[in-house]
Amino acid sequence: MHITMPDAQSTLYLEQLVAKSSFLRLTTSKAQYPDYPGAGLPLLVVETGLCSAVIALQGAHLLEFKTTDGDPLLWLSPNCDFTPGVALRGGVPLCLPWFGVNQTDPTKPKHGFARNNYWSLGDAHLLSDGSVELEFLFLSDANNLFPYDFSAELRMTLGKSAKLELTINNTDTEDFDCSWAMHNYHRVRNLADVRVLGLADRDYLDNFEQHAKKHQTGDVSFPAPVDRVYPAVENPVIIKGSPSIEITHHNCPSVVTWNPGAEAAAGIKDIGAGNEQFYICVERGAVLGEKWHLPAGTSQSAWMEFKQID
Repeated sequence: MHITMPDAQSTLYLEQLVAKSSFLRLTTSKAQYPDYPGAGLPLLVVETGLCSAVIALQGAHLLEFKTTDGDPLLWLSPNCDFTPGVALRGGVPLCLPWFGVNQTDPTKPKHGFARNNYWSLGDAHLLSDGSVELEFLFLSDANNLFPYDFSAELRMTLGKSAKLELTINNTDTEDFDCSWAMHNYHRVRNLADVRVLGLADRDYLDNFEQHAKKHQTGDVSFPAPVDRVYPAVENPVIIKGSPSIEITHHNCPSVVTWNPGAEAAAGIKDIGAGNEQFYICVERGAVLGEKWHLPAGTSQSAWMEFKQID
């Protein structure tokens, strides 16, 4: 596994930046989530008049988000393992430089390695509307998992909504392909009642059947395990439930919907029996045939935004 950890200089810069930002607090997973497993990771807590949020510096990973008068919109597994280098279960993991099983070498770790590594906080400031804007950076030299130099930037804007803008920069001398996703785990109160609107009458690829092409009849529901990729979705999608959530985007053609179902969840250590009832994943990104091709020295950007609508 390709793992990076913060050095002394970046840690000092982080502490200085947090010290001058009244809306930020630096803490640890041990303090924030004392009953959770793992050796512990540094976390940022955002608190403003508009919202509150918790972010892990590993993966620039948004773990919690709610507006001041709204409901929590993200699900964090009660069995999330806060051990350095271990993928965190819940919130919004960033899966890159590939999504899912690596299509050229299935022995490589699922969902890439950006989510398992430290991202540096480059800047943090308040906007005129009271939102917080945070800028994170990830640098990766060519390695045995991905033989190209690249960097990724994440601009996270937190206020009446949560907006994540991802930029991937090819800093290598050769072209490369990459796939990625913002792997949202959204909290639901009753899995049996929730529906995903905006995907009816579309074809999708079924991950349970080697990407077999199927057709979606009606809205997406979760009476059984679901793992699907819907390509070429330009419109917003809505999670109709309690709460209801609207997800909008730019340049994120793929929608992934996932819930493992009861049997599989019971066998996944960092989910656990029964916990599949409290979340669904509705993800936006560019996966499988919609992966990005980045010529040497070029960049691409996309954003995804979600907010409560009831």
